[in-house]
Amino acid sequence: MVPPDNGSRRRGGHLDDTVRVNRPVKKRGRFGVIVLTVAGVAVALVAAVLGWVAMRPAPFQLASEGQIFRHVSPHFTVFRFRDDPLVLVVDCPDLHAQGLMFDRVAALIEKADAPKDRVLSQAAFKAKLAAVDLTIGTYYYGDDYPAHALRQFFRLVRAEHLTLNLQERRLRAIAAQAGFLTPGANGAVISIPRAGPGHRVGWRARAVILRHELSHGAYFTNPVYRAFVHRFYNTVMTAAERAAFQDFLVRQGYDADYRGLIVNETLAYLIFTRDKDFFRAEAVGLPRATITALRAQFVATMPDFWLKPLATAPLPLKG
Repeated sequence: MVPPDNGSRRRGGHLDDTVRVNRPVKKRGRFGVIVLTVAGVAVALVAAVLGWVAMRPAPFQLASEGQIFRHVSPHFTVFRFRDDPLVLVVDCPDLHAQGLMFDRVAALIEKADAPKDRVLSQAAFKAKLAAVDLTIGTYYYGDDYPAHALRQFFRLVRAEHLTLNLQERRLRAIAAQAGFLTPGANGAVISIPRAGPGHRVGWRARAVILRHELSHGAYFTNPVYRAFVHRFYNTVMTAAERAAFQDFLVRQGYDADYRGLIVNETLAYLIFTRDKDFFRAEAVGLPRATITALRAQFVATMPDFWLKPLATAPLPLKG
């Protein structure tokens, strides 16, 4: 979502997998050796299982829209969205941290002025930001990517021998833990920035961004909804209405050649971004009555699943 208009671990100095022998074992007969060997293997297996359980990453916490919205932390926090656990929500400490994690993915997948067959180097990306008078923290206010887009990004990074920054490595670890880097895996990662005093994003803007990005999550993970969105765009919206929204999105830097992106963003703004600072009828040059009518028809005919209530529900509130 573009800006609104305005290895081994050590503990106590020792490797965790160090094995110590407390005392020598007296020599025994063959049967005794076999018993000790079997017992030793059993103990080793139990230790290995316990060690695996202790060291494996904790599962991501399930959370509702309201719980995610009200969460406050100075650190990255990852949630599985309760209504669709295939959607991961990365709650970022601030816009800058969010940008460090997602901006180069955004350039590759969504931006018209960036190459689509390679990932920009860190230096090239910073130069591009400077050329359009943007910063890492203002390139996007929220992000949303299907699992296959993340696989594409990290595959190109590896092929080009590029260096990932710390936050991008964190994103790769998150995607790997979720299983999203497995070929053919379905899923989505969306992000929102922290809100509050000292942050560019206020609480209402955080709520707007989250609702917008959740709609993208549904588009990526639910093929029935995705087909409905395209059908609505192609058969209900007129050519003039589609052109108006495409012009609006192109002005924000979206790649018009990526039809799926344009369709996805059109309906996310039209239906799930009801805030004048992020979207209004005048921004696309259409009458308010047209926007109202399109919204009503979309909501009346959309598939009945968790996203449908969010099309009309009030935004979550702080407190």
